[in-house]
Amino acid sequence: MIPRLHFKHWFKFAILAMTTIAAQAADKDRWLKSSGYGLMFHYEAFVNHNPKSLNEAVDSFQVERFADAVASTKAGHVIFVIGQHWGRYCAPNKAYEKLLGVENGVWTSKRDLIMEISDALQKRKVKLIIYMTARAPMRHYKVIASMGDTLPSINGKPAGSKIDTMSHPRKVPGFLRSENQAPNPTFLKNWGEVCGEWSRRYGKKVNGWWFDGYKTEMRDAYADLQKHPHNVDTWVKQVLSGNPDAELAFNAGAHPILSLCTKGKLCPHQTFTSGENHNFYEKTKKGWGKPLTPKNFPAPEGVVWHLLMPLSKGWGAGTESKFEVKLLKDRIDLINAEGGAVTFDLPIASDGTIPPKVLETLGKLAREAAKLKDGTRSF
Repeated sequence: MIPRLHFKHWFKFAILAMTTIAAQAADKDRWLKSSGYGLMFHYEAFVNHNPKSLNEAVDSFQVERFADAVASTKAGHVIFVIGQHWGRYCAPNKAYEKLLGVENGVWTSKRDLIMEISDALQKRKVKLIIYMTARAPMRHYKVIASMGDTLPSINGKPAGSKIDTMSHPRKVPGFLRSENQAPNPTFLKNWGEVCGEWSRRYGKKVNGWWFDGYKTEMRDAYADLQKHPHNVDTWVKQVLSGNPDAELAFNAGAHPILSLCTKGKLCPHQTFTSGENHNFYEKTKKGWGKPLTPKNFPAPEGVVWHLLMPLSKGWGAGTESKFEVKLLKDRIDLINAEGGAVTFDLPIASDGTIPPKVLETLGKLAREAAKLKDGTRSF
């Protein structure tokens, strides 16, 4: 017979061991930690399309050629912009169309480009993350109002449709954009329905969501919104309705403290850092500071460290890499070794073409990684 004292200690040890094993197993399931590096595409995000030009652009996209190009870089994941602040989306969405009072093909494309891309990437074992805004598209007052989001304001009062929704207090005293104010329950209900429709349609073909514009005002409103039937939690529940295991990032801007969440999660549901920055090093008043790495800028517990930055001239811009292959490989390898992942934003044309010089650099990067003695890549 085991003495009671010994059994008590044994039982505690067994519980601790099982908890540790479970934690290790859960950590192994965090695919982003072993993704190495990925690619982001601001597809048509900066173009003010009309219905005709939107559908022409989306219809021109050559999915298989695009997926082959991605696969040639040995990237482990893709972040693809489904739509941004102009309010046009490269996939149908009945909830969005209903809220706007329009048919498919006006603010959403007739072709479901995201579904086709997800299928093509899945065949090539590349994970897909959808880029989406946390707030209503900011460039159209009508769209903001239709989504029920907090309207742009001047000294706390609605600014009206005649004021540029993207204005600034320097130009319009007392002005606040929608995203610089707390969201309201009506909007979170509506946005949940929009995101939820896509989530359930794509299911586990989509492995994560990267939400832009989750500003500190939205973070600070989290607790008060809990008092209402529709809040951040109900919105996120809709986001996860198609794939409960999807990774989630929330972005408040390009600064290590916010993008790498060094002072805690922006949203309680965050599972990886947005990581938005412009270089591999911290930007300081004197120039460049410490390298952006998981050890130098630790993420909160349970949140995968992730860095996102343009490879070329800027977000969705340029024709060639601004970094040498050796630097890219060294930084990726170091960040991967410390348990982090990197994503590079690349330029992309309407038909899905990636600039040849950009692909050439990433091809060399892939070949360098393949030179390891054991025959496996280093990222």
